[in-house]
Amino acid sequence: MVFIECMACGTPTIGVRSGGPTEFVTDALGTLIEEEDEWRSEEGAKRLGARLAESVAQALNEDWKGISKGPNCVPFVRENYST
Repeated sequence: MVFIECMACGTPTIGVRSGGPTEFVTDALGTLIEEEDEWRSEEGAKRLGARLAESVAQALNEDWKGISKGPNCVPFVRENYST
């Protein structure tokens, strides 16, 4: 639900490639990073956090919200979900 709420506000999503988001988050709407099998360990959590931070930095540097992905989000939510 959080992904849909973000997109309803025009915000591209960044998450982990697992569960429900894999059914609707496309490259036009955000990105999904690979899961980390060892995410419960300190080392695994650091690897996952580093990949997540890399995606957030890319989104900010490329202005996903204002230029490339953000403008796709609201129309997607309007066409596919009741708000």
